[in-house]
Amino acid sequence: MDNVSKIGASANFYVQNQSVKKENDSKKADEKNTPSHSASNESKDPSSIFDAMQMSAIQNKAVAFGKFINPKDYLSEDRIKDIETSMNAFEGKTESTKAVMDSEFQGVSAWENIPDTHKLAMAANIHVSD
Repeated sequence: MDNVSKIGASANFYVQNQSVKKENDSKKADEKNTPSHSASNESKDPSSIFDAMQMSAIQNKAVAFGKFINPKDYLSEDRIKDIETSMNAFEGKTESTKAVMDSEFQGVSAWENIPDTHKLAMAANIHVSD
């Protein structure tokens, strides 16, 4: 990991940590007012899990101290075009995989209730693991 990526990841981690701390503080205040529940009986909402996954994806953005990084400052035009081509191919594969999954699970209420962003995340995960 180069220095720019480390700085961006550190900045994103700090921003995420601050929001988590604020949420935890508000949750602690709420917990004082509500009776405690057994953790073993607790079920997690799938949308909250996907929301947490999306929050962790923030670290993949190229941000340093609140400013977006201009790739032209660090990469040649040819390399930028290669990355854009690669990303377009990846997005195309992801969209086609989602379309296949949609046709395969058509009529299944559990599948139809999943938001499209989550379906795309599952399709992308298939191609990342290849």
